[in-house]
Amino acid sequence: MDIKVLGILSVEEGGIPITPMEAQVRQVLALLAAQVDHTVPTVVLVEELWPVDPPQHATDIVERHIRQLRDLISAALSRAALEAPHGSTHREPRSADTVLASRSGGYRLDSGGGTSDAWTFARAAGAGYRAMETEDFETAAGRLRDALGLWTAEPYAGVLHGPHLRAHAEQLEQSWQRALDQWIATEMQLGRHLTLHADLSLLLSRVRARQPLYEGLMAELRRTGDPFRVLQAYKRLRRGTPQPRVPRPAAAPVRMERSFGLSASPV
Repeated sequence: MDIKVLGILSVEEGGIPITPMEAQVRQVLALLAAQVDHTVPTVVLVEELWPVDPPQHATDIVERHIRQLRDLISAALSRAALEAPHGSTHREPRSADTVLASRSGGYRLDSGGGTSDAWTFARAAGAGYRAMETEDFETAAGRLRDALGLWTAEPYAGVLHGPHLRAHAEQLEQSWQRALDQWIATEMQLGRHLTLHADLSLLLSRVRARQPLYEGLMAELRRTGDPFRVLQAYKRLRRGTPQPRVPRPAAAPVRMERSFGLSASPV
């Protein structure tokens, strides 16, 4: 299974899309994808769909949505089997009931060892932070830029957000903000102001961050073509903007931020 959540929700099984069109079914799939390979309790799915005053037969409705998803998965598995090259080696066959399994009190979406852009983002950003620890800024900049390049829009775009999905989206956005800040710091360390200016315009246009810091930075990018003025505005805005509480695994990024006069995020 291949999952993309850093933008428009996309879930594929065997290369075949299984993302539904119906809003609530899509919302259920999004929350299962957010907790892929873990059981999501039925009560959590109910809370996601109906934060206040769930209908009397809410669990039955959730069950119906699960059946719709299994129908899509079953169709994708059948099509993938037909399109597979003759004589190709297969893993143990998957079924709709194993891909989207019933568990005690809930449901579990099984990735089957597939991909997730959120996982790829976390690995690439982590590699960037580790490179910063050793002051390998060239590698750090490349890995952080790779991580940020995975984002095409806000997380779970095109999906209604209940309380649980909103919390997942906010955590991802905080990780994006931290990666963006550290990437800016590495690019400034390397003196690449011109390319930084162009890339910032692209990255900020994809993810419309609602923090004043990034709204102000985007406004500066639109107002002026001078990268030095933009980066000075970034420093000024960042000093005056409270930052999210994101765990910081290494001390090196803090040192680098201070070298640019940037306020460190609280831990």
